[in-house]
Amino acid sequence: MNTKPPTPRLRVSVVMAVNRDDGYLAAAVQSILQQSLTAFEFIIVVNGCHDELWCSLQRITDQRVRLLRSDLPQLPFNLNLGIQLARAPYVARMDADDIAHGQRLWVQCEYLDQNPRIAAVGARYQPIDKLGRPLGDPPRLHLEPDAIRRRLPFESCLPHPTVVARREALLAVGGYAYGLFAEDWDLWLRMGRAGFHLANLDQVLLSYRIHPSQSVSQQHLRRNLGNVVALQLRELIIQGRPAFLAGLLLSLGRAMLGAGLSAIRRRRR
Repeated sequence: MNTKPPTPRLRVSVVMAVNRDDGYLAAAVQSILQQSLTAFEFIIVVNGCHDELWCSLQRITDQRVRLLRSDLPQLPFNLNLGIQLARAPYVARMDADDIAHGQRLWVQCEYLDQNPRIAAVGARYQPIDKLGRPLGDPPRLHLEPDAIRRRLPFESCLPHPTVVARREALLAVGGYAYGLFAEDWDLWLRMGRAGFHLANLDQVLLSYRIHPSQSVSQQHLRRNLGNVVALQLRELIIQGRPAFLAGLLLSLGRAMLGAGLSAIRRRRR
């Protein structure tokens, strides 16, 4: 009697939110579909997009791809939608202009399997330009949970596009907060406060693309700074750690320095 081979257990749900194609989407999608780990689902939440993009993604024939369409073009909402519908115990982030290295999912899922106390793990990344050429060396990261906890008052610590997290931990803290520009930093802070441990791997697992379409307005930059300062003030009040006061003052100092340099450049024009 012929029997069908058992369906492999899903190890990870890859979640990508996309609302436009800057010319890099196909390479990003292929980098996931060509992973050495094959027991995954790829949830692509297409949000606030035009019909042409939606139709182009519908032409993907790989059965591991799950397409969702959302009318709300807000990243935290659409990431939460993907997490809610994910069927695997781990959730991997992916952006529409980056390239995941071939062993990425395997390496990070193996790490989480072997380190049950870690709730989310990031990795080093290689910055690349619009043509895929390397831009400098991969940044160094804080790796261990204790080092990350000490640095969280000052920086996000886990590179958002590289993260794989336990779905149950993400749901336990309510996922991403709506309306924030620093949604990843906020999430790591809330996870840390809830007792979850965070880590990074000292291995380059993603190429992070830097291109002109990423440029944001000064209004967005100011709003992002406002979110960062609000996060640091919130954690200072809740946790009472002096490091958050130091981080808050550092953020304000950077903002004042940036505003001063911008004023000087305007006067020289």
